[in-house]
Amino acid sequence: MGLSDYELKLYRELQNWEETFFVEKTNDFERMYDYWLEESIELIPDELRERFFNNLDQWLFYVQNAIQQSQNVNEKIELILTQAQIHNNQIQTVADLKLLPIEQLNHFANQQISNHQLLSLFQGGMSGSGHTLLLGADLPLMLTINLRAVQLIGSTYGYDMRYPFEMMIALKVFYCATLPKRFQKMFWQELMEEVTNASIPFLYEGNEKITDASWLTRPLSQILKGWFIYLFNKKKETSNSLFSVVFSAGINYAITKKVVSFAKRFYQYRLLQEKLDNH
Repeated sequence: MGLSDYELKLYRELQNWEETFFVEKTNDFERMYDYWLEESIELIPDELRERFFNNLDQWLFYVQNAIQQSQNVNEKIELILTQAQIHNNQIQTVADLKLLPIEQLNHFANQQISNHQLLSLFQGGMSGSGHTLLLGADLPLMLTINLRAVQLIGSTYGYDMRYPFEMMIALKVFYCATLPKRFQKMFWQELMEEVTNASIPFLYEGNEKITDASWLTRPLSQILKGWFIYLFNKKKETSNSLFSVVFSAGINYAITKKVVSFAKRFYQYRLLQEKLDNH
């Protein structure tokens, strides 16, 4: 069975998005920043640099796995399946969700998007209060919230995160979504090729290396945000505290909005492409 009229319209919209979203001219400041960051990383001895990125990858894998195994995520997936069974009683597993029209899957995905944007807004506001413990937890919590969002969005479109392949793809979707836009197009193309050409759809046989210097912009920005809030709140003025709460909440919300929108488009595009290829 081919695409419905709605699916065909959505597929064309996603193609148009793909053609325009990644178009961005790099300005002099960005080129200078990229050069400075790359040169700074190059100053680190090879062995130490490789160990740093390997450890960063391993930490992301650990967080990703911990999220997937958490009771809360499993309960949310069970709730999605229960809601889906109202529309089609043949649905028993995450993969069966592909039996539903994509309009219904979009509804499930939008629920996850709204929930995680609110969660990110709240977490950002708490970090903005200036408490040292909350500021220190800001970066790992933001990573966790956004990785969790990508996993649940992928699950709503019928991709079971219990498989190593889907776990790795979700991690790469998160990575691509948080890259500076000037680096995203190449990685997006690699990611689409990877899901299209996978020989075994359950086992991951590709490159497991994720992070590099180009991605460090995002965590560095969060660290700088925390440092700014810390300095701002040292004055102990109520107006400063309120501003930092709003500032931090707004930044975290914007990041999550960017990640979930990107993830939704990726999994929509992937599902529709699969339907076309299998027609």
